[in-house]
Amino acid sequence: MAKTRGGPPRRGAESSSQPVERVRPTASARQRRLRQEVQEIQEDVVPDVDEEEVPADDEAQQGDPVDVQAEVYGGGPEDTSVLRTYHRHVALRLWNGEDRGTLKLVSHGRKLTAPVEAYIRDIVVNSERWHRDTCSFHLPVGEMTITLDDVSSLLHLPVTGCLFSLRTIGKDEVNMMLVSLLRVSHAVAFAETEITRGAYVRLGWLRDLYAHSVQQGNLDVATRAYLLHLVGCTIFADKSATLVRVSYLELFRDLHMVGTFAWGASALAFLYENLKDASFHNTRQIAGYLTLLQAWIYEHFPHIVICQPNSEYEEGETLSKRWAPLHGTGDVAVVRQALDRLTYADVIWMPYEAHRVHRPFHDVSWYRGHIICGSIVFPHLPERVLRQYGHIQSIPPSPHDAFPVSGISDIHYQFLHYEDHLLEDMYRGPQMTIQGECVDDYLRWYHRISHPYLIPSDDRVANPVPRRVPRVDTVGSTSYGVRHVISYQALFDRGLVTHGTDTGGLTQEALDMANLGVEGHRTGKPSYRHVYRRRGDRSTQ
Repeated sequence: MAKTRGGPPRRGAESSSQPVERVRPTASARQRRLRQEVQEIQEDVVPDVDEEEVPADDEAQQGDPVDVQAEVYGGGPEDTSVLRTYHRHVALRLWNGEDRGTLKLVSHGRKLTAPVEAYIRDIVVNSERWHRDTCSFHLPVGEMTITLDDVSSLLHLPVTGCLFSLRTIGKDEVNMMLVSLLRVSHAVAFAETEITRGAYVRLGWLRDLYAHSVQQGNLDVATRAYLLHLVGCTIFADKSATLVRVSYLELFRDLHMVGTFAWGASALAFLYENLKDASFHNTRQIAGYLTLLQAWIYEHFPHIVICQPNSEYEEGETLSKRWAPLHGTGDVAVVRQALDRLTYADVIWMPYEAHRVHRPFHDVSWYRGHIICGSIVFPHLPERVLRQYGHIQSIPPSPHDAFPVSGISDIHYQFLHYEDHLLEDMYRGPQMTIQGECVDDYLRWYHRISHPYLIPSDDRVANPVPRRVPRVDTVGSTSYGVRHVISYQALFDRGLVTHGTDTGGLTQEALDMANLGVEGHRTGKPSYRHVYRRRGDRSTQ
């Protein structure tokens, strides 16, 4: 059962502006019923707050920078000037054989726990590789992250427009906002905030209000209730699983302005915040829009995770609908080991190329600056994941020296005028000719400042040099061909199939046919250009 110590999430300012109030016993029958209701539902609406939960503020999370000479970690990093918070990271404990136990996932108004479903397992394992210092996942092949382009392609949310800040509001103002924007009575508003003990309303309460407003023909109220419920159980889902902050309601005051906000950028900042929390060893929950993370994993690591195509998906829909997770108990240790064995051939670096006809690449994806969601501020650093943009990865500058944290108003202005804050062409470098391509010194530098592996191993071999595989999309009629190319090549790379054997010959024929099919689809005619490893000629052409 979920713990009930403490109140609603204290990350936002509105939750800390007022002390927790309790319903006092009175002789009134109405008050007695209200108090009883509070006691009955309290366990369901109060977020989990573990006794060892990591503090929400960044200063408490990061602590003092670790002395590079004072700390030496098995498995890395040797140089802690980049990962300054590694001493509190879950990866350090995992390397030392200490598992933090079950990590609860909060998604779509539910808390998901053991037995660990396969799709939950994939999210948990990837969150263990996230680093707040670089806003990226650290993998054996280098850094990867969720970018503005990922959000745009996977969710079709707008990634340009206005960012927003949430005002500090107290309980009295919350009640007034509910009265004015949702047109409930003062008594109803007061009763709801008494139940939630702060600046929150229940998702179930919003559903009832929506249904009632539709019946009464109050379409403005119904729309606001629907939108508040929507963001509360998707892009801004918090650890309560049943509550949403009333402060978001301010964004729906003028319904004509809803389309002017960069919802995708704010959703990304909110997910970064929750990944940061989940990466620390004493965190027991992860929230945020986990559908975004899940879809990102499926698109970039199609044969590392367990997934299947959604038979009802139609071309042009959001790519998050493309995959249907396979249900069944998942083993976290299996995926940890699979990611430790990750090769360049296992990664789809640019999975959205054929989807560009429906969702074109937007220049804002090269934005180099801060993104915000209310009081949450994170940098967006495309120079750390150039391969996801189709460019050769170079050694990026320190994220701590990238740019100073501007004031909130400055961030709003910079993002609104993102054209002046794009990563310059000279820092993007040349385009890749080989999938996963990087400059010569990148991997040497990366292994010094990172911890590419989570599990100690005595027989680990160096990651092979990136091989040429077709740079095509994973969506549409080429998707299965590309995935077959990568899967067949991985059998050779991992030593699971040996050349010169019957199995190796059949696998090579399948690899050749898959390469031909992919190239034929791209050019409209059969081609031999991408048959890189034909039988009898094992060299990369």
